[in-house]
Amino acid sequence: MARQSKKIAKKIQPKKKTEPENKKPEKVGKDYLLIIVLSLTLVFLLVGWENFTAVNRALYLALLVSLSTTYARRHYKFTDVQDLWLERAGYAAMILAIVFFALVVYQQYFA
Repeated sequence: MARQSKKIAKKIQPKKKTEPENKKPEKVGKDYLLIIVLSLTLVFLLVGWENFTAVNRALYLALLVSLSTTYARRHYKFTDVQDLWLERAGYAAMILAIVFFALVVYQQYFA
């Protein structure tokens, strides 16, 4: 009976494993796809700068900022406050890129 109650107690409330304080965080992957998309965006922006309208330039710049903040957050150590602001900046840049994309589509096909 005592063994059964110990088994039940372990299942209900398992022992907490102690983690060492100086445990190194797991390495993040290389993110090859993110690097490729970031590079392509930069190349398109530089090559097409003369042919782009102001809205297209803003679209690619916002996309570049969003991808850059994503890459920075995944590969560099920031404080919690800095990480929060980078996350917000990335989301804001992503939303701006979507808005500019919608504006480009509207101007090109409906106006």
